[in-house]
Amino acid sequence: MSSIFLSHTSIDKPFVRKLANDLRANGHTVWIDEAEINIGDSLIGKIRDGLDSVDYVAVVLSKASVESAWVQKELEIASNREIKDKKKVVLPIKIEDVPLPGFLEGKLYADFSKPSEYDEKLKLLLRALGDSKTVAPKTDEELQRIKEELELAKAAIKKHKSEFKKVTEYTLSTKSEAIQKRVAEENKSHPEYAPINNVYAFEVDDIPITIGYLLHVLRKASMKGGHQFEWILTLYNKWDEADRMIEAYAEMINAKETE
Repeated sequence: MSSIFLSHTSIDKPFVRKLANDLRANGHTVWIDEAEINIGDSLIGKIRDGLDSVDYVAVVLSKASVESAWVQKELEIASNREIKDKKKVVLPIKIEDVPLPGFLEGKLYADFSKPSEYDEKLKLLLRALGDSKTVAPKTDEELQRIKEELELAKAAIKKHKSEFKKVTEYTLSTKSEAIQKRVAEENKSHPEYAPINNVYAFEVDDIPITIGYLLHVLRKASMKGGHQFEWILTLYNKWDEADRMIEAYAEMINAKETE
Protein backbone atom coordinates (compact mmCIF):
# COMPACT_ATOMS: atom_id res chain seq x y z
CA MET A 1 0.00 0.00 0.00
CA SER A 2 1.26 3.51 -0.85
CA SER A 3 0.29 6.96 0.43
CA ILE A 4 -0.29 9.70 -2.14
CA PHE A 5 -0.60 13.47 -1.86
CA LEU A 6 -2.80 14.87 -4.65
CA SER A 7 -1.52 18.35 -5.57
CA HIS A 8 -4.22 20.24 -7.49
CA THR A 9 -6.38 23.34 -7.79
CA SER A 10 -10.00 23.63 -6.64
CA ILE A 11 -11.14 23.86 -10.27
CA ASP A 12 -10.00 20.27 -10.77
CA LYS A 13 -11.84 18.95 -7.66
CA PRO A 14 -14.30 16.69 -9.55
CA PHE A 15 -11.49 14.75 -11.24
CA VAL A 16 -9.38 14.70 -8.07
CA ARG A 17 -12.24 13.33 -5.95
CA LYS A 18 -12.92 10.56 -8.46
CA LEU A 19 -9.24 9.65 -8.62
CA ALA A 20 -8.94 9.73 -4.82
CA ASN A 21 -11.91 7.37 -4.45
CA ASP A 22 -10.48 4.95 -7.00
CA LEU A 23 -7.04 4.97 -5.36
CA ARG A 24 -8.60 4.31 -1.95
CA ALA A 25 -10.72 1.52 -3.43
CA ASN A 26 -7.48 -0.11 -4.54
CA GLY A 27 -6.00 -0.03 -1.04
CA HIS A 28 -3.95 3.17 -1.13
CA THR A 29 -4.02 6.10 1.30
CA VAL A 30 -4.80 9.49 -0.24
CA TRP A 31 -3.97 12.93 1.20
CA ILE A 32 -6.34 15.57 -0.14
CA ASP A 33 -6.62 19.04 1.39
CA GLU A 34 -10.37 19.12 2.00
CA ALA A 35 -10.18 15.88 4.00
CA GLU A 36 -7.01 16.65 5.97
CA ILE A 37 -7.19 20.38 6.78
CA ASN A 38 -9.61 21.57 9.45
CA ILE A 39 -10.75 25.05 10.44
CA GLY A 40 -8.00 26.76 12.41
CA ASP A 41 -5.17 24.67 10.98
CA SER A 42 -2.13 26.30 9.44
CA LEU A 43 -2.50 25.75 5.69
CA ILE A 44 1.23 25.85 5.03
CA GLY A 45 2.04 23.67 8.03
CA LYS A 46 -0.56 20.99 7.24
CA ILE A 47 0.33 20.86 3.57
CA ARG A 48 4.04 20.65 4.39
CA ASP A 49 3.34 17.78 6.81
CA GLY A 50 1.36 16.03 4.10
CA LEU A 51 4.08 16.44 1.50
CA ASP A 52 6.73 15.12 3.91
CA SER A 53 4.74 12.12 5.14
CA VAL A 54 3.52 10.49 1.91
CA ASP A 55 5.28 8.06 -0.43
CA TYR A 56 4.32 9.94 -3.60
CA VAL A 57 3.14 13.38 -4.67
CA ALA A 58 0.83 13.15 -7.69
CA VAL A 59 0.64 16.54 -9.41
CA VAL A 60 -2.61 17.00 -11.33
CA LEU A 61 -1.65 19.18 -14.29
CA SER A 62 -4.21 21.40 -16.00
CA LYS A 63 -4.28 24.89 -17.45
CA ALA A 64 -5.31 26.18 -14.04
CA SER A 65 -2.86 24.19 -11.92
CA VAL A 66 0.27 25.07 -13.90
CA GLU A 67 -0.51 28.72 -13.13
CA SER A 68 -1.31 28.06 -9.46
CA ALA A 69 1.22 29.41 -6.95
CA TRP A 70 0.11 26.76 -4.44
CA VAL A 71 0.68 23.89 -6.85
CA GLN A 72 4.05 25.34 -7.91
CA LYS A 73 5.13 25.54 -4.26
CA GLU A 74 3.97 21.98 -3.56
CA LEU A 75 5.83 20.76 -6.66
CA GLU A 76 8.96 22.58 -5.54
CA ILE A 77 8.86 20.94 -2.09
CA ALA A 78 8.20 17.49 -3.58
CA SER A 79 10.94 17.94 -6.20
CA ASN A 80 13.50 18.92 -3.55
CA ARG A 81 12.54 15.86 -1.56
CA GLU A 82 12.97 13.67 -4.65
CA ILE A 83 16.49 15.06 -5.17
CA LYS A 84 17.38 14.73 -1.48
CA ASP A 85 16.04 11.19 -1.04
CA LYS A 86 17.27 10.07 -4.47
CA LYS A 87 14.07 8.20 -5.24
CA LYS A 88 10.92 8.72 -7.27
CA VAL A 89 8.47 10.93 -5.44
CA VAL A 90 6.68 13.10 -8.02
CA LEU A 91 4.10 11.51 -10.33
CA PRO A 92 2.82 13.85 -13.10
CA ILE A 93 -0.84 13.43 -14.05
CA LYS A 94 -2.15 15.37 -17.04
CA ILE A 95 -5.84 16.06 -17.32
CA GLU A 96 -5.41 18.73 -20.02
CA ASP A 97 -2.92 19.25 -22.81
CA VAL A 98 -0.38 21.46 -21.05
CA PRO A 99 3.44 21.48 -21.14
CA LEU A 100 5.22 19.83 -18.23
CA PRO A 101 6.78 22.26 -15.73
CA GLY A 102 10.59 22.44 -15.92
CA PHE A 103 11.46 19.84 -13.27
CA LEU A 104 9.04 17.33 -14.76
CA GLU A 105 10.40 17.49 -18.30
CA GLY A 106 11.59 14.04 -19.33
CA LYS A 107 9.36 12.27 -16.80
CA LEU A 108 6.78 9.78 -18.03
CA TYR A 109 3.34 11.10 -17.12
CA ALA A 110 -0.13 9.58 -16.81
CA ASP A 111 -2.37 11.16 -19.45
CA PHE A 112 -5.95 11.34 -18.16
CA SER A 113 -6.99 14.01 -20.66
CA LYS A 114 -9.30 11.59 -22.49
CA PRO A 115 -12.17 10.42 -20.23
CA SER A 116 -12.64 7.31 -22.38
CA GLU A 117 -9.13 6.14 -21.42
CA TYR A 118 -9.54 6.75 -17.69
CA ASP A 119 -9.58 3.08 -16.62
CA GLU A 120 -6.53 2.28 -18.74
CA LYS A 121 -4.52 5.19 -17.30
CA LEU A 122 -5.64 4.33 -13.78
CA LYS A 123 -4.12 0.87 -14.15
CA LEU A 124 -0.80 2.43 -15.20
CA LEU A 125 -0.88 4.74 -12.19
CA LEU A 126 -1.68 1.87 -9.83
CA ARG A 127 1.26 -0.07 -11.27
CA ALA A 128 3.55 2.88 -10.50
CA LEU A 129 2.27 3.00 -6.92
CA GLY A 130 3.10 -0.66 -6.33
CA ASP A 131 1.16 -3.41 -4.65
CA SER A 132 -1.68 -2.48 -2.35
CA LYS A 133 -3.09 -4.52 0.47
CA THR A 134 -4.91 -7.59 -0.77
CA VAL A 135 -8.19 -8.38 0.87
CA ALA A 136 -8.37 -11.91 2.21
CA PRO A 137 -11.44 -13.85 1.05
CA LYS A 138 -14.19 -14.21 3.63
CA THR A 139 -14.81 -17.60 5.22
CA ASP A 140 -18.27 -19.19 5.12
CA GLU A 141 -18.71 -18.33 8.80
CA GLU A 142 -17.79 -14.68 8.19
CA LEU A 143 -20.15 -14.45 5.22
CA GLN A 144 -22.98 -15.91 7.30
CA ARG A 145 -22.30 -13.41 10.09
CA ILE A 146 -22.32 -10.55 7.58
CA LYS A 147 -25.64 -11.75 6.17
CA GLU A 148 -27.12 -11.91 9.66
CA GLU A 149 -25.88 -8.39 10.43
CA LEU A 150 -27.42 -7.14 7.18
CA GLU A 151 -30.77 -8.70 8.08
CA LEU A 152 -30.67 -7.05 11.51
CA ALA A 153 -29.78 -3.74 9.88
CA LYS A 154 -32.64 -4.01 7.39
CA ALA A 155 -35.05 -4.80 10.23
CA ALA A 156 -33.84 -1.79 12.18
CA ILE A 157 -34.22 0.48 9.15
CA LYS A 158 -37.74 -0.76 8.53
CA LYS A 159 -38.66 -0.24 12.18
CA HIS A 160 -37.46 3.34 12.29
CA LYS A 161 -38.67 4.58 8.90
CA SER A 162 -41.70 6.30 10.38
CA GLU A 163 -39.58 7.88 13.09
CA PHE A 164 -37.08 9.05 10.47
CA LYS A 165 -39.87 10.72 8.54
CA LYS A 166 -40.83 12.71 11.63
CA VAL A 167 -37.21 13.70 12.21
CA THR A 168 -36.71 14.87 8.62
CA GLU A 169 -39.89 16.91 8.74
CA TYR A 170 -38.69 18.57 11.93
CA THR A 171 -35.20 19.16 10.51
CA LEU A 172 -36.67 20.89 7.47
CA SER A 173 -38.83 23.08 9.70
CA THR A 174 -35.69 24.49 11.37
CA LYS A 175 -34.21 25.67 8.06
CA SER A 176 -34.70 29.12 6.52
CA GLU A 177 -37.81 29.99 4.53
CA ALA A 178 -35.69 30.23 1.37
CA ILE A 179 -34.45 26.66 1.79
CA GLN A 180 -37.92 25.35 2.65
CA LYS A 181 -39.39 27.01 -0.45
CA ARG A 182 -36.65 25.68 -2.77
CA VAL A 183 -36.83 22.20 -1.22
CA ALA A 184 -40.62 22.11 -1.65
CA GLU A 185 -40.28 23.07 -5.33
CA GLU A 186 -37.63 20.44 -6.05
CA ASN A 187 -39.31 17.71 -4.00
CA LYS A 188 -42.50 18.27 -6.00
CA SER A 189 -40.75 17.63 -9.32
CA HIS A 190 -38.32 15.05 -7.91
CA PRO A 191 -39.94 13.21 -4.97
CA GLU A 192 -36.94 10.86 -4.79
CA TYR A 193 -34.81 13.80 -3.59
CA ALA A 194 -37.05 14.55 -0.58
CA PRO A 195 -35.26 12.38 2.05
CA ILE A 196 -31.96 14.09 1.21
CA ASN A 197 -33.23 17.64 0.74
CA ASN A 198 -35.26 17.62 3.96
CA VAL A 199 -32.16 16.84 6.03
CA TYR A 200 -29.09 18.00 4.09
CA ALA A 201 -30.16 21.09 2.12
CA PHE A 202 -28.00 24.07 3.07
CA GLU A 203 -27.27 27.67 2.09
CA VAL A 204 -24.20 29.35 0.61
CA ASP A 205 -24.31 33.13 0.68
CA ASP A 206 -28.15 33.01 0.84
CA ILE A 207 -28.29 30.56 -2.08
CA PRO A 208 -30.32 27.41 -1.22
CA ILE A 209 -28.41 24.24 -2.18
CA THR A 210 -30.49 21.14 -2.85
CA ILE A 211 -29.27 17.74 -4.05
CA GLY A 212 -30.67 18.42 -7.51
CA TYR A 213 -28.85 21.73 -7.82
CA LEU A 214 -25.60 20.29 -6.45
CA LEU A 215 -25.68 17.39 -8.91
CA HIS A 216 -26.32 19.89 -11.71
CA VAL A 217 -23.32 22.01 -10.68
CA LEU A 218 -20.95 19.05 -10.40
CA ARG A 219 -22.17 17.64 -13.72
CA LYS A 220 -21.52 20.96 -15.44
CA ALA A 221 -18.11 21.22 -13.79
CA SER A 222 -17.18 17.75 -14.99
CA MET A 223 -18.26 18.52 -18.57
CA LYS A 224 -16.71 21.98 -18.82
CA GLY A 225 -13.69 21.51 -16.56
CA GLY A 226 -15.01 23.83 -13.88
CA HIS A 227 -17.98 25.81 -12.58
CA GLN A 228 -18.02 29.19 -10.83
CA PHE A 229 -20.06 27.74 -7.97
CA GLU A 230 -17.10 25.54 -6.99
CA TRP A 231 -15.28 28.73 -6.06
CA ILE A 232 -18.21 29.81 -3.91
CA LEU A 233 -18.24 26.48 -2.06
CA THR A 234 -14.52 26.86 -1.46
CA LEU A 235 -14.79 30.50 -0.40
CA TYR A 236 -17.49 29.76 2.18
CA ASN A 237 -15.91 26.44 3.25
CA LYS A 238 -19.03 24.44 2.32
CA TRP A 239 -17.44 21.38 0.69
CA ASP A 240 -18.10 19.32 3.82
CA GLU A 241 -21.84 20.01 3.58
CA ALA A 242 -21.77 19.18 -0.13
CA ASP A 243 -19.87 15.96 0.56
CA ARG A 244 -22.34 14.87 3.25
CA MET A 245 -25.25 15.51 0.89
CA ILE A 246 -23.69 13.46 -1.92
CA GLU A 247 -22.70 10.62 0.43
CA ALA A 248 -26.22 10.46 1.90
CA TYR A 249 -27.73 10.39 -1.59
CA ALA A 250 -25.34 7.62 -2.65
CA GLU A 251 -26.24 5.58 0.43
CA MET A 252 -29.94 6.05 -0.29
CA ILE A 253 -29.51 4.88 -3.90
CA ASN A 254 -27.47 1.84 -2.79
CA ALA A 255 -30.08 0.97 -0.20
CA LYS A 256 -32.87 1.09 -2.78
CA GLU A 257 -30.90 -1.19 -5.09
CA THR A 258 -30.56 -3.83 -2.37
CA GLU A 259 -34.21 -3.74 -1.29
